[in-house]
Amino acid sequence: MELFVSFSEIVDYFKRNIVKFIIVLAVFGIISGLMPLKFSHEYSTDTTLVVSCELPEDAQTDYRLQYTSILSSRVQTAVAMASGNDIIKQTAAKLNIDEKMITSINAVQVGPALAIKITATSTNASMVESIANTAAEVLSEKLTSSFPSPKLTAMVSDKAIPQKAQSTKSAMLKAGIIGVLIGFIAYACFGIFVVLTDKTIRNNNYVSEALKLKLLGTMPKKGDDEKKKDNYRKLRAAAISQAGVGKSFLVTDVCENNGASTVATGFSSALALSGRNVLLIDADLHAHSIANQLKVKSDKNLSDVLSGACTAVQAIAHTEIAGLSILFDVEDATRNPSDILSSMQFEVLIKELLGKFDYIVTNAPSEVRYPDTDNIAKLFDSVIMTAKYGSTPYNEFEESYRRLETSGGNVIGFVTTDI
Repeated sequence: MELFVSFSEIVDYFKRNIVKFIIVLAVFGIISGLMPLKFSHEYSTDTTLVVSCELPEDAQTDYRLQYTSILSSRVQTAVAMASGNDIIKQTAAKLNIDEKMITSINAVQVGPALAIKITATSTNASMVESIANTAAEVLSEKLTSSFPSPKLTAMVSDKAIPQKAQSTKSAMLKAGIIGVLIGFIAYACFGIFVVLTDKTIRNNNYVSEALKLKLLGTMPKKGDDEKKKDNYRKLRAAAISQAGVGKSFLVTDVCENNGASTVATGFSSALALSGRNVLLIDADLHAHSIANQLKVKSDKNLSDVLSGACTAVQAIAHTEIAGLSILFDVEDATRNPSDILSSMQFEVLIKELLGKFDYIVTNAPSEVRYPDTDNIAKLFDSVIMTAKYGSTPYNEFEESYRRLETSGGNVIGFVTTDI
């Protein structure tokens, strides 16, 4: 399924990658700006040579009729002469300069006229005028000596225009500006291509409409703490409304590191701040990150409760947020998290705790990678999915949603993180 792409998403891509954008422009500008130091600037100027010849007084009528054709033939010959290496050598010798100073000497006929435009190119701005004029003289001499009869005349009608040397700083500045423009166009095209070919969650409204699934909230990547708390307050209102009489929530990542643990912590904190007695259960037995986020320690844990080593009350720890408690586990490579969570003991524990708290919020690992979430989704009144903006593939989000429904989970909506 193709995702709808709006202009705002393209703009948002550039806003999110503004640092990379600036770096690309700087790199293109610097590289282009340094090019004049490596490659010398070339200067060109033209000299026009007009060819004519004298007709003998006793020339016959047929010869006079062939006059134009003869001159045209001589002009074509002159053009060919100007394209050879000899003229460069002779021009350099006449000026007493190094041949390497002359980049090229070319000639073309000026339309149908019996005139030749000689173009000289050199890296030396002060010499290019003399090179063009001298090349015209050399060509004139070669032409007149090659065709003594009828006598040819090759005269310069328009001399070369002097060239002003371009300063290195000016050349570097112009090249740098051009480089920045090229970098801008290249990055703009790249950015548009990335957005158009991106199949990740970017357009929340489209996802909501396509899957008939409510968008419960968006969590910004940046912003002060109070702004983030307001976002969790909005999530609290939306989730409670969609859950109805339901008091237990399961918050799960679609893919890894989509932000479920942070959302679960922020959501449960927002519930507690509204005066409710809330329990946060960290059922992500692969990461165990929430206890560290809340800076909570406990001698007892979830596994101890399930094994009967202690009661739930003994394992539950209080946090610095009034009304918020937490139940978590510790890492144990010898146990399979999915088997632990799908046990009868865990199901009984959830039912028991529902009678002691106003709300229970449980954090679960990535549904795509682990089977844990599918095994416990039916135990909770509501399931909230989390997807990371520009990272979670849409097809994986959709498949995860279908699996959760099939597993008996009541998915009430989704939250997009890193907006």
